[in-house]
Amino acid sequence: MWQRIQTLFLIIAAIAGAAYFFVPIAEVRGENLLGKNDLITSAVAVAVVLLSLFALTQYKNRKLQMMICLVNMVCAFSLAGTAAFTAVQTGGTPRYEFAVGVPVLAFIALFFAWRNIKKDDDLVKSMDRFR
Repeated sequence: MWQRIQTLFLIIAAIAGAAYFFVPIAEVRGENLLGKNDLITSAVAVAVVLLSLFALTQYKNRKLQMMICLVNMVCAFSLAGTAAFTAVQTGGTPRYEFAVGVPVLAFIALFFAWRNIKKDDDLVKSMDRFR
């Protein structure tokens, strides 16, 4: 499990989702807007973290692991959208901070994890043909 590169990418996605709570999303009217201030954004960030960790434990079932990665990519993409929507809904003109890029980092890490899981699955399938 730990020797595969997709493990590193899944851990990066989980850390990015967890970091989302502690870094400011935007500055609106001189006040920092954190990811943990909104219930929907927090729930999506928790989903990204938990799905990444769950996919990490499913290393024996590659099909399920790939499906979890795809669902998690949708969650990471929606996390960026909900963050931007939350910043706009607070009123005023938001000045976006570093945290808006954190879901993009999680999305990229999840894509690379999915791609490497697929490579492993294709390798196993090709070895089964030789039997």
